[in-house]
Amino acid sequence: MEITHCHYHPAQPATWHCSTCPRSYGDCCIPLNADAPEEHPACPLCRSQLAFLGASNSAQPFWERIPSFFLYGFQTGPLSVCAVLALASLFMPSWLVLWLALFSVATKYFYSVIEASSQALREAPSLASAFSGEGFGLFFQQLAVLFLAFGVLWLAASFDSEALYWGVSIALLLAMPASIIRLALDKTLSAALSPEDVGQVIKAMGWRYLILCVFLFILWQSPQVITYMLANGLPRVVLMPIGVFLFGYFGVVMCAMMGYAVYQYQGPLGYVIADDDGQAAFPAAEYLRRRALAEAQVRVKEGQSGSALEVLATALERDPDDLKLNERFHQLLFGLKASERCLRHLAHYLPLAMRLNPAQAASALLNARQLKADYLPEDALVCERLAEVLLARHKTREALSLLRNLHQRFPTYPHIARAYILAAQGYAEGLGQLEPAQKLLAYVRAKYPQSPLLAEVTVLENTLARLAAQA
Repeated sequence: MEITHCHYHPAQPATWHCSTCPRSYGDCCIPLNADAPEEHPACPLCRSQLAFLGASNSAQPFWERIPSFFLYGFQTGPLSVCAVLALASLFMPSWLVLWLALFSVATKYFYSVIEASSQALREAPSLASAFSGEGFGLFFQQLAVLFLAFGVLWLAASFDSEALYWGVSIALLLAMPASIIRLALDKTLSAALSPEDVGQVIKAMGWRYLILCVFLFILWQSPQVITYMLANGLPRVVLMPIGVFLFGYFGVVMCAMMGYAVYQYQGPLGYVIADDDGQAAFPAAEYLRRRALAEAQVRVKEGQSGSALEVLATALERDPDDLKLNERFHQLLFGLKASERCLRHLAHYLPLAMRLNPAQAASALLNARQLKADYLPEDALVCERLAEVLLARHKTREALSLLRNLHQRFPTYPHIARAYILAAQGYAEGLGQLEPAQKLLAYVRAKYPQSPLLAEVTVLENTLARLAAQA
């Protein structure tokens, strides 16, 4: 089975498909609204309703889950059924009607395991489910399939050709799992006998169907092999229930494996089943945010940057302080070199980013400087905090440009002293220019004689004096 991936994120499996575009999307592009579960997702490009692909592209291959099938059989339900079969083999009278009823119950349970496993349900059906509901006639339908298979085999033997006999035998063995799967899912004898329906199962799995058959053959032989190994050491009265219990256990394991194979290849088989964890759904506000981000990304990759901008602009009208939306909007404006709109947006975006993600704010400022070399934020605190971040990133000149003449640009700003001490450190440590640093410290001492930062000024002045003496 070829796995289909998201058209825009090749590492992500596809869960939705638009036949109009056509495009396949992963959950990364199509969020769900938890507050409106009935709302069906639409294509981000054409708004057509999307077709759900289920988990056919994300299911783990069945051969990688062999241990989980054995563990599946150790649940309470399967073990209870196996115990009932074992006890019946010891104590139930040899009345044909009773044994037919027992086989009908067991067959119904095995087929319910296939159905449950095909839906990726981790919990096995309970013992009670084997005695209730519909499906008791599946035993007789399966019996009809087996009688027909033996009839075909008998007919092949009558031609007195060993090659023909073994060819038909192998063909029947290979077709039997697909026939059982069809009977379990469609619950009709016609589906279990239809070459077209049985062939669809085989075609859907391709050569991997042979792997399934090999595993099933080994599991089918396992109870006999284990019973044979125990035959010399145990009496028949003990060996019989053990053999029946093992038959029931390995039967459950086989059915779980066949059911999961349906789950894995649900797309080609025409079934749509979500995984057992379901898709992630989000509250309305988060859903709208994620949908806008995903749609904008899709439209950008399709060369529809203008449409992407409008999608983000609409989302920002709903939630103007969402950092991710603002960041994406800024990046898109910057990428399009929409200077005027980008710089206008920075008046809101920079203070927001400065509070929530200073490093992101610094990157936005550097972008702005590429659009307008002398760009300066309109908020003194933002200038100071950005300068601090830029100094830490060794962008000394860019940082000092934010603090230059701060007292003239923002005469009422109460933290001029703190900002100029920061600038003095930038000149001294970043550029090795002691004189401008000393002048800034002298300005702070003269203009702000009551500042609690004067002690820090004194320490810096002494340090600069020593450095100047060594120069």
